Amino acid sequence: MKTIFFLNLKSSLKDMYLLFWSIFMPCTAIIALKIFLPNLAGNYTQGMIAVSVFFYTFMTTSFIALSQRRRGVFHLLHATPLPLWKYIVSVSSSWALIAIILSYIILLFSIVVHQLTITLSSLFYLIPVILTASLAFVFLSFFISSLVKNEGHLSMTANIIMLPMLLCSNAFLTMEKAPNIVQFISRINPFEWFLRGIQGAFYHNYHLWGESILLLLLCLAFSLLISIKTFKYSDQ
Repeated sequence: MKTIFFLNLKSSLKDMYLLFWSIFMPCTAIIALKIFLPNLAGNYTQGMIAVSVFFYTFMTTSFIALSQRRRGVFHLLHATPLPLWKYIVSVSSSWALIAIILSYIILLFSIVVHQLTITLSSLFYLIPVILTASLAFVFLSFFISSLVKNEGHLSMTANIIMLPMLLCSNAFLTMEKAPNIVQFISRINPFEWFLRGIQGAFYHNYHLWGESILLLLLCLAFSLLISIKTFKYSDQ
């Protein structure tokens, strides 16, 4: 498991999707907010962290998993004594570690640009939130990549799932005056749970933080189950 963990970690750090969607785009958005909405820009830091992690652990890893399956990487597992669950956990753990690093890169960039102040305890409480959410989204990406045949289908399927999760959250728009159906989706939205966990860590709201962790753990368990049940070794 350690070998798979470190090999996957090394290869993932070179991924161009990671550099573009999870580092370049959020940093560009932070600068744009600083220029056009200087009075509100700092309020969107939590949303930027959540979006960066979500794009990587769901969108980017979905494409990686699909690519590995189509290249026959998963098929080679049949020739090894390594159980499927150990492989999935090893790979997912390396991606989750990258997600934690990403979140702190975005946070540091936002602190420099917006001159934010954040406590050491907030930095500490961010780690379990990001770790739990990252694993849940990665397991979900395995499930999504098993449903599609090619990159075009994956892009369409992932966007159908991602857009409602992003739009039905408080990342950038408040849900207080949204229609009832939108507020309902927000309450059952794992991305919203993730965002609220980050906010709980930032503002030392430990009740909100603990509630978010619990909900994300339930999401993690469910996504792990369906990822294993639907895992495909090859397209055949």
